[in-house]
This record gives sequence, structure tokens and C-alpha cells, in this order.
Amino acid sequence: MKVTVHGSMCVASGNCGLVAPRVFRNRDENRGFVELLEPEPPESEWEAVREAEYLCPSGTIQIEQHPIPPFDHLT
Repeated sequence: MKVTVHGSMCVASGNCGLVAPRVFRNRDENRGFVELLEPEPPESEWEAVREAEYLCPSGTIQIEQHPIPPFDHLT
């Protein structure tokens, strides 16, 4: 999974930092706008990142899934 954020779209709702604090941060000194801490989070964070994407009211968070490699060796 690869995560990107479009900072110019952020409305500083803070949802992402609440549900996935190891991946996103909303710093007071940045008026609460999103900061991406981990652009390629470990699998243990994927569910939280997906929830953050879903909860983001401005569509700031974008997730790119890594494709599953083909199983050519099984044929």
C-alpha cells in the first residue's frame, strides 16, 4: 500500500490523525492540517488507513494498492 495526501485539499478535520496516528498527524502548529508520517505503512496499519481515507471529508487521502504478483509458477 502506498499513501499520498493532497495537502491543498485538506480541511483539517483531524479524522485521519485520530484513526491512524502512526500514519497521519494533525499538528496544532500547522493549524491541524494533515502530515503524512508513513507513505508505505506496514500491513498492520492498512485497515486504519482505509478508514481514514473513508472518513476524510475532502478526499485528501489517496491509497494505491500494490498489485498481487501473478502465480505463474503454479501453472
